[in-house]
Amino acid sequence: MKMNDSIFKGVLVLVGLLMALGYTLVSHIKLDEPVFFQHYYDQRVYIDNRYHNQDNPFNLQYITNVDDDRVVMAVEFLEYPELNIKVTEEQFSHSFNWGYGQDNTPGETYGWYSVRTVYCQITDFPEEKGLDGVVLTQAKILFDDFSEKTVDIGEIHLYESELGERLLSQVSASSSSYGTSSSRYKVLEDISLVTIVSPLMEKFQDRVELEVNGSNSVDIAKISLQKGNFLEVISKVGPPTEEDIVSQYTLFNIHPKLIFTDVDGNDHDQRFYNINSIYHNYTFIDLYRYVKAREAI
Repeated sequence: MKMNDSIFKGVLVLVGLLMALGYTLVSHIKLDEPVFFQHYYDQRVYIDNRYHNQDNPFNLQYITNVDDDRVVMAVEFLEYPELNIKVTEEQFSHSFNWGYGQDNTPGETYGWYSVRTVYCQITDFPEEKGLDGVVLTQAKILFDDFSEKTVDIGEIHLYESELGERLLSQVSASSSSYGTSSSRYKVLEDISLVTIVSPLMEKFQDRVELEVNGSNSVDIAKISLQKGNFLEVISKVGPPTEEDIVSQYTLFNIHPKLIFTDVDGNDHDQRFYNINSIYHNYTFIDLYRYVKAREAI
């Protein structure tokens, strides 16, 4: 009987230790607030036909605790509060969530953390205020429990786009999951290339390579093309270093602007697409490294 009592007491002590260890672990890894990734986007906005803006959504992603059942209901950008944004979160269901998740919890579950996606769509903006060159860096996030959070989201560069005829006609485009893309255009009039403008490419110059007709993007001023020629743009996106977890989980979508002139010396431009951060393979350990590097825990 004494031996049974000793075993029982030992089991109670072990359970108590495991509970204390679990509580300490959860307290150490649990987030006080959601952590938004850094987003660096060039975002096209149609000004002559706003209906087309529904085809140009952009995403904001964040990390939160797996038991956080709040959903983002509204987003307001502090630099441009008049910008109307329609937002929604797609919901997923996962069975493995350490026992804390709920069937209706949105996002993808990785251990204690959940990665959520907020799908954003520009629905309206004041006609009298220009959007070209506006940079959005801070957003006020409203959740469905009426809690609010102001976050640094990175940089979203807005640029105005108009529908209409251009001097370049796209004939093909392709991209791969390995980070390469190619776009081919037929030249409709004689043109001379001038330069490529892209503030975001400067930020990611260690990861993004761009070639125009086989030449490095910095040497394109030497290129002249006649009507009927082809313009080919090839981009390559390389991975960040494994040690830099913040860069690994930084999201970008860059639309460099090619500036060229016609025979009369008039300036024209063409944006290039499919230059974005490749698929992110999230794991609980890496998400923990990320939030720790962001000093969120």
